[in-house]
Amino acid sequence: MSEKTRKKLPKRIIALIVAGAFIAVLGFTLLGFYIGFWVADGEAHTWTPAYEMLDGDALKAIYDKPEPSEEDYEILFRQTGLTKTGIDRAKKQKNGWAKVLAIQKSYFTERGVDTELYAPLVCTDYHTGDPAEMIYLERGDILITSSTHFSGFRIGHSAIAVDNYGRIFQSNQVGVASGYARATEMFGNRTNFMVVRIKPEYFSDAKTDDEQYRSNLDRVTSYIENDLKDVKYSVFTGVFTKKDSLAATSCAHMIWYGFKHFDDANGGQFNLDLDSNGRLLIVPKNISESPYVELVQTFGFDPEKMYE
Repeated sequence: MSEKTRKKLPKRIIALIVAGAFIAVLGFTLLGFYIGFWVADGEAHTWTPAYEMLDGDALKAIYDKPEPSEEDYEILFRQTGLTKTGIDRAKKQKNGWAKVLAIQKSYFTERGVDTELYAPLVCTDYHTGDPAEMIYLERGDILITSSTHFSGFRIGHSAIAVDNYGRIFQSNQVGVASGYARATEMFGNRTNFMVVRIKPEYFSDAKTDDEQYRSNLDRVTSYIENDLKDVKYSVFTGVFTKKDSLAATSCAHMIWYGFKHFDDANGGQFNLDLDSNGRLLIVPKNISESPYVELVQTFGFDPEKMYE
């Protein structure tokens, strides 16, 4: 529209044209968000293996080997979703074999999916049936799921384990400050989850120094429990508030902040930045892809793709 033509149009008409254009852009944007939501909702599923499930005797023969090979651990992983770390964790427990067998059954069980809308364009996917069997959690483990999505974006959820009995600490939703929950309730019923931990070499002088590793993880977890408790939730933490402040937090930001800022608050030596892409907004996927963490267990994720 030329300047000359614009001058001839009444201001009221110009205002209507501008308003109409704004409404059209807003409408197309909302339509795009809803299309993304419907597509993501339609793709909600929990992955189960398409290959054969080994019988208990065959699996136990591999599990009981004094020194399993890498190939043995790969078979155990494909049958249970447990890595070497997860299998070794089970072997330390009196009923470890029974736990592994239960995890295998859970891993191969086909399930339906229920979706729950708890905010506009925000939905969480839950599988039907009993909660998925989870490996023994240890203090400092990080739990991650991709089961929550905003429109077509899989924002997921994450939390940190605070004991060996399934208690977790999390920042979960708007209007609810950070605090405690149960791992089974928050992750066991989701369509997928993974358990990861900080690699031992980053939390001890030697990879085999388990006592030092546990002590350091305990210190950071205590910092998160004490200093990040009752912080208000904001999904836009790092965008509308500073990433390095506690004006607000979110599930992944809370974990990132604890490991990143423990050094400043307690004179520690870790200062681990678990954000794998370094952007303002941190989501659970960023933590799952951090070079500082390793997988302990996966459920409902295609192991060839993991969190995509």
